[in-house]
Parts: sequence; C-alpha cells; structure tokens
Amino acid sequence: MKSFLVGPLIAGMGLVASTSVHAQSSVTLYGILDVGIEYANHVVAQGGLSSSAVRMQSGNLAGSRWGLKGSEDLGGGYKAVFTLESGFNLNNGTLGQGGRLFGRKAFVGISTPYGTVTLGRHQNLLYELMYKYDPLTLNPSYSAQSLDSQLVNRADNSIRYGVNVACFTFAALYSTGFDSTIPNGANVPGATKVGREMSAALLYDHGPLSAGVTYDQIQGTSIATQNNTQSRALFGGSYDFGPVKALVGVRWLNVSNTSTPVSSMLYWGGVNYRVTAPFVISASVYHSQYRNPHGGPTMGVLLADYALSKRTELYAEGAYVNNRSFSTVGVRGAGNDVAPGADQTGVTVGIRHTF
Repeated sequence: MKSFLVGPLIAGMGLVASTSVHAQSSVTLYGILDVGIEYANHVVAQGGLSSSAVRMQSGNLAGSRWGLKGSEDLGGGYKAVFTLESGFNLNNGTLGQGGRLFGRKAFVGISTPYGTVTLGRHQNLLYELMYKYDPLTLNPSYSAQSLDSQLVNRADNSIRYGVNVACFTFAALYSTGFDSTIPNGANVPGATKVGREMSAALLYDHGPLSAGVTYDQIQGTSIATQNNTQSRALFGGSYDFGPVKALVGVRWLNVSNTSTPVSSMLYWGGVNYRVTAPFVISASVYHSQYRNPHGGPTMGVLLADYALSKRTELYAEGAYVNNRSFSTVGVRGAGNDVAPGADQTGVTVGIRHTF
C-alpha cells in the first residue's frame, strides 16, 4: 500500500511543480493589420513626368505586424524578457524592413528592480519614447517622420537600458553598428566609429502633463565616412485638457564632417480631440527650417478615426505638403514619389485591426 501511494504522490508533485513553473512564464501573440486606399498627386511617373496615383497602401496609422513577447519570472523581482516583431505589407504579403524576418524588433534581456537591460535590434529612442508627442504618433503615412526618417529608425547590434523612477523615465542605447545590411556598416574591426549610434532620453509624466527630451547621434557607415556625424535632439511635450490634448515638438539636427553639411530645425504642433468615446480627430502642422539655403517644406495633416470596437477602427486622413523650390518632400517622406519642387496632396481611407 505504501508503494502504491508514493508513485501517485511523486507524480502529483511533479505536476504541481510543472504547473507552477508554467504559471511564472508567459508568451503573448499580438499584431496589427492596417491597410487603405490612397490618392496622391504629383507622383513621379515614367520619363520623369508627374501624375496622380490611386494605390493600396499597407501600414498607414501603424505598420502592419505580428509579434511574440514574453517573460519568465526569475524570482526576487527579476525577469527574463524578450520581443520578436515582424513587419509586413498587408497589400501584397511581403516582409517589411528590407525583408528581415523580425525587422521591427528582436531583443532579449533581463528586467530587474533597478531597470531593464536588453540586447538585439531595437527601435531607436526617438521612435520608441517620443512618438507620443506627435499628434499623428509618427505614423508611417503622414506625420513628422515624413520630414525626418530617422525619427522612426531602428538600431541593430544594440544594448538598451531603461528605468522608471516615480514620474521619470530614463533610457540609454548604444549600437556598435546600427544597420547590418549596409556594407561595412557594422562591427568593423579596428574602426569602432563605423555605424555607431548613441542615444539617451529623459521623460516626465505626471497627471495631464508630459514632457521629454532625447539625444541621438549616428556615425557614417564606412571607414571613409566614420567621422561623419548626424546629431539630433528632440524636445516634446503634451498637456491633456480632457477631450482635447495639445502636443508640440522641436527637433534640432546638425550634420558635421561632410562636404555638404545640412542642418535644420523641425517644428510641429497639433491637437487630438475626442469628439465622442469612439471618434477622434487629430490635426497637426509640421515645418522644416534649413540653415542653408533658408526655408523648407511645410506639411499639414488631418485625421479622423472611428472605433467600431476595441480592436477595429476605420480612418480617413489627408495631408498637404508645400515645397520650396529646392525641397522634394512628399506626404510619405523626403524624395518619396513626388516631383522635385512640386507640392503634394495625399488622402487615405483605411481600416485597422489589432489582435
């Protein structure tokens, strides 16, 4: 009889232990599906001529993606954490981010009571932490990223540290080569500056007020250009008045050690207005001011978003870019599908579903 009881007892203890370990770990599958129909004028056509275009575009309010994120409780306030996130184009099923399987995010690390350290491919801190100060949240279609693509970039070969203390968030990132797909763009022996990126950010959130500042610096991606430096500082702020949130941002850019240095300021301001619980209107104006030559493009954006449910929404957005004679900024980015010096109007109607 003793022998009969010991076997089930051991098996039961093993089952309980297995269940306990499993309960301390979690893996979540998530994603966003976003696609719409866009009309844009002054699009570059064959032979260099410009024409209007009607096209399907994936990832307008947010890049289409699927991902896995998880954690394992190690005890004592410590956790192992990871995220794998793959971007794709919903209109044709191809991978985004240059065909990378996990091009949006891919990192693993340790969360501690003193902060979290992760290693892998991260969003840069301009993107990860400062998007909330753009009324259009740096969305892939019409937002501040149209005037500066570095605002939504990522860093390969990077280590990130972040910590939250009371109302403050601090983060720092260092990459030994921010883009591994560029020849000589990462981890070149004897040339530590090649492809290097360094960032630091400090944010304050308390009640209706939020403010943040981030500094980001990248070096050239070859031995010959490793001393070429792009330095950016981004200041952002928002204040929530209830149904209306006001947001502002200022980005300073300085490019040095190149034959044609380009420095500029980018300013924006706008509002999010919650008309009703499911209906939100966002409006913003962006302006780039170049040091030499003077002037720069100005873009205005209007977005109407209606939530059919907690996970599904319909949206319509429009943007207009006024280019000076030397600028080629389109509604989707600099030099992207717009005739040189031409103004451009873009209108998109779409649907977004999250899971």
